[in-house]
Amino acid sequence: MTPSQVNPSQLGGMAPNVNQEQVEEEFEEEEEEVIRKKPSSLAELKRKQACAVILLGVIGAEFGQDISIDGGEKQQQTKRVTDQRRKSSVVEGFGIGNNNLARLTSMALTHLLLAPATPKLPAFTPLRRAAIDLIGRGFTVWEPYLDVSKVLLGLLEMCCDSSRLIPSLNYKLPLTPQADACRTARHALRLIATARPAAFITTMAREVARYNTLQQNAQTLSTPLTQSVLYRAKREILQCVEMLIDKMQTDIANLLVEVMDITLHCLDGNEMKNKHLQDLFPAICKFNQVSHCFATRRIAVGASNGHLAIYELRHNKCQMIPAHTNPVTALAFSPDGKFLVSYASGDNRLSFWQTSTGMFGLGQSQTRCIKGYSTAPIPDVSRLNPMRLAKLIWINNRTVTLMLADGSETRFNV
Repeated sequence: MTPSQVNPSQLGGMAPNVNQEQVEEEFEEEEEEVIRKKPSSLAELKRKQACAVILLGVIGAEFGQDISIDGGEKQQQTKRVTDQRRKSSVVEGFGIGNNNLARLTSMALTHLLLAPATPKLPAFTPLRRAAIDLIGRGFTVWEPYLDVSKVLLGLLEMCCDSSRLIPSLNYKLPLTPQADACRTARHALRLIATARPAAFITTMAREVARYNTLQQNAQTLSTPLTQSVLYRAKREILQCVEMLIDKMQTDIANLLVEVMDITLHCLDGNEMKNKHLQDLFPAICKFNQVSHCFATRRIAVGASNGHLAIYELRHNKCQMIPAHTNPVTALAFSPDGKFLVSYASGDNRLSFWQTSTGMFGLGQSQTRCIKGYSTAPIPDVSRLNPMRLAKLIWINNRTVTLMLADGSETRFNV
């Protein structure tokens, strides 16, 4: 409606003799208010963009569709209850069919995490902390569009000084901005690890392998590896692995070789010479598929694909041996370290292994099977708890006892 079309009798009881100039002045004031509501500067526009990103992050983390990269039956069953609850509330743009908002929001949140500190975006601002928190809370939504390695390394970068800044996650006193960002990053790491344990473990194992490759060529590097994130964040990585072992043993049991790679990277090599693995990191010794021989300084790990991973701590090498066709259920070194026994319940077979080296310890060591036994099948009821399915106990240097979950015991000799 233009000023010329205004009827003075419709202006809220105004007198009929209101002149045209007063009406025009009122409309000019309204136009000025509208102009003032528009972004008056680039800074205000950026603030509104940041607010929009955070709001979209909250919507995506809470109502986005979890996009699974693993279509396994087990994962589908665990997601069924959550999917039914959230299926009717998935916001358009955050679903499988229309994921444009999820992709763009994940890119914006990642930028806020990884962007270097500048005067306009300091390192420890509430905006950056909010983005870190949303990455952790909605990781299952953002994961297909993220570079998981960069995200994890970025979070670990902020956690390197956690022992100095915050003694524990329950630290309730007022925190400095740096300590608050550190605590938020630690929480996001744990959310990511528990939401996608396989993605967390495999990504960290891949980064550890890359670190070990660089370590072999350390003389050609301009920057010492002691300044890298993986070196400075060893304590934080080990805490995440310990948490996963405590809460998600079944998932971690399928990734024991990768977990051992990460564990050996985080533990001090000098302490491994004088202490047993049970003393340094007891969490991983909960698995019957892990055995450490202190005398020969070797660690054996049974993999889910039936292979044996034998770590030679003296030479920092790992040897993979195809031992069984089904997952390794249990293994153990003999007290003198000369023999290794492995058992796979799926194969109903127990095997003895011996490692031999060249004369005077020279040459590459070779591990071969020297004896094998067929075992009785295990009832299906006993397989419900694979962590307690079987255990191998050496009685002496040449006799081992296979203890099953049903209480039966069988002795085998080398």
